[in-house]
Amino acid sequence: MIKKNREKIDRREFLENIGRAAGSSVMLRAMVAMGLGSVLSSCGSSAAESSVIENNSNVGVSSTDTSIQKSDPVSLGSYTSLKSPRPGDWPASSGTGKSVIILGCGIAGMTSAYELAKLGYAVTILEATDRAGGRNRTIRSGDVVNELNSSQTCMFDGSTESYFNPGPARISHDHEFLLSYCREFGVVLENFTNDNRAALIHSTAAFDGKPQVAKTISADLRGNIAELLATAINQNALDAELSATDKNNILRMLIRFGALNGGTYKYEGSSRSGFSGQENVGSRDRDTQISVNELQDLLADSYTIQQVDFSQNKNQQPSMLQPKFGMDKIASAFYRNITQYVTTRAVVKQIRKTAEGVKIIYEKNGLSLNLEADYCICTIPATVLKDIQNDFSSNHQDEINNFQYSNASKIAFQSPRFWEEDHSIYGGISWTNQDITQIWYPSNALGSKNGIIVGAYIWGYEAAINFSNQTPQQRIDSAISQGSKIHSEYQSKVTNGVSLAWANIPYQLGAYGLSTASTLLTADDNIFFAGEHLSNLQGWQEGAILSAYHAINEITKKVHA
Repeated sequence: MIKKNREKIDRREFLENIGRAAGSSVMLRAMVAMGLGSVLSSCGSSAAESSVIENNSNVGVSSTDTSIQKSDPVSLGSYTSLKSPRPGDWPASSGTGKSVIILGCGIAGMTSAYELAKLGYAVTILEATDRAGGRNRTIRSGDVVNELNSSQTCMFDGSTESYFNPGPARISHDHEFLLSYCREFGVVLENFTNDNRAALIHSTAAFDGKPQVAKTISADLRGNIAELLATAINQNALDAELSATDKNNILRMLIRFGALNGGTYKYEGSSRSGFSGQENVGSRDRDTQISVNELQDLLADSYTIQQVDFSQNKNQQPSMLQPKFGMDKIASAFYRNITQYVTTRAVVKQIRKTAEGVKIIYEKNGLSLNLEADYCICTIPATVLKDIQNDFSSNHQDEINNFQYSNASKIAFQSPRFWEEDHSIYGGISWTNQDITQIWYPSNALGSKNGIIVGAYIWGYEAAINFSNQTPQQRIDSAISQGSKIHSEYQSKVTNGVSLAWANIPYQLGAYGLSTASTLLTADDNIFFAGEHLSNLQGWQEGAILSAYHAINEITKKVHA
């Protein structure tokens, strides 16, 4: 209870208190109500910067030559690098007579090859595996998942809608460069429901371990916070600095925001919370309002309230995007446009500097081969790169050796769509404080008989390590056991589990970068570095693209130095 004789506070302190108690969105609403926040804007850029797209050109390259065939160079004068460089900034034909070896055929590597070839560079990609895409991967029926110490075969049915994206699985609306490539390459997109208010929030330490419908928690949290703030405003302690108009405007805003009683400014519950029995289909109590969760009950367990607004975080929205039929449709589309430059099953053994540029020694089909070029863009994850012989500077090598990666992992099951038929959950994510962390409900093929449910997306340090160290069957058993605490029918419904722990995947050894890059954003003579780990969008495909643009820009500056 706020005491009337407490010290009076001014507008600024009042707004700061709102921000601390209810979050930035409520504070901004209060600012608008007071006439202090009518115009809001934001901006951002990447450490590895950003871009727009052009069209393609072809430069023939032989992947087994000891040097890349080049044309005569073209003199283009000086180049002025702009902030956030992008295709269209770089001088046309600026790569004529120059050659680049790209290590790795993930999104960063393919972006680099595609854009460099358009500038006239002779390019080649060396890829250690037999597929393009890196961590952009989709698992379907019959696919084999090989980890360092296990092998699994996916047993989903053969439907085109039955797939599992163990790596990137959603696209933010503002990842404009990735989306631009999708348009250019004809990759069809569909909605990905990220935040579904019908999904569940579960904590073993709250509400007797019973999962709560997300919209109920959200509505009661807003209502209780709004009542608390309205009570504070109605205390004389605020009258000294808040005008009558300020007070009236904020109270009106809080009534709408929290669904308060307009006469008493109390939160007495709201239809926003849903109706009694809404967690299951068949309720006969749609007209019965749910009992209000008191603020002290909501605050008793921090995990529950932390997940309510996850979709407001950077790169998250309630509604996002995904390619139809699997995320690897993007990788496949890229690959179709750069196939002629790619040598697969080429395992890099040494990265060397030469007087003319770079020399890469690699193995393919048991043979040791080498390739020389003017420049190299290395997109190999630092976890793998640190063990490859090289001529890197000590500063570059130190940052590579110490670069930390997430051990994020996922598991998926095939199942009848009980979440739709029995619980009215169509897409979205349920949260739990158990190790599995999240359950993802498919956004594709809604209403069909079966679907692929992601039974765990784990990135917390200890939980991810534990999952990675388990056998595939142990992962299935633990995911089903934990999932059953959220959906009681889980064990009897889900089948054909398949998992992937990125820390155990050869030539990856990690899911995404966690460290902040500095030295690796700079050239090491004629060697440049790229990958999502070198952007401020770590873990996102857009970050890989931005890092590729940064590397291309650094090469362009060196060419025109």
